[in-house]
Amino acid sequence: MRTDKGMVREQNEDAIGGDPDLGVLILADGMGGANAGEVASELAVDLLSSQLIVGRTSETMPDELSMRVSIETVNQAILELAEQVPEYQGMGTTLVMGVFDQNSIRYAHVGDSRLYRLRQGRMEQLTIDHTLIQEMINLGDFANLEEAMMAGVPTNVLSRALGSQTEIVSDIAESEVEQGDLYLFCSDGLTGMVTDDEMQSILENKNLDLEQQVNELVDFACRCGGVDNISVIVVRPQLSTEQ
Repeated sequence: MRTDKGMVREQNEDAIGGDPDLGVLILADGMGGANAGEVASELAVDLLSSQLIVGRTSETMPDELSMRVSIETVNQAILELAEQVPEYQGMGTTLVMGVFDQNSIRYAHVGDSRLYRLRQGRMEQLTIDHTLIQEMINLGDFANLEEAMMAGVPTNVLSRALGSQTEIVSDIAESEVEQGDLYLFCSDGLTGMVTDDEMQSILENKNLDLEQQVNELVDFACRCGGVDNISVIVVRPQLSTEQ
């Protein structure tokens, strides 16, 4: 995992964390003035880490309800801190997280930070962005992203974010993990600069280990302009062999 401020921004408002040994990975992309985005993203990662890691073993998986409650708790904590500190008003953060057990992953997201899976040569985006442009596509106003962009719909307006409203709806799903799967968690600082095909090419490069893949993804985004903070987590799950 790696987070980088990119080539343009003065501050890095992304945060990453969790506990890889326990299969907990968390990524947040903060927003707001006066470094408040950094506060929101770090608060999200720290709180979720403490709630999901304490008392957990590699064989236990939080159920959907407990994960949803944890995310709602983080949302309330961000809202309360913004009320207490005037310069933090309006701060918020996206979130994408995954919890792996022996042979599956339960993942959740709010906003436009993404989770991808590379399986047997196929790169698939598992999350659907919570953005204005995606919501309009979902409603059938436009057939696809390209059509909406040509009509002038902005791509960076979020429809959901932690800290943006008193009640937050997180998307949570679960899927089986297969031998050889590779999972990519990332902020829009990567996806805004690097295409899915380019990301897949880097992840399929057998000459690179996981750390080198992460570095190449971040560095490639920087070479393409690096206009936003960039955060990347790449995971190759170790499957249980027990029957």
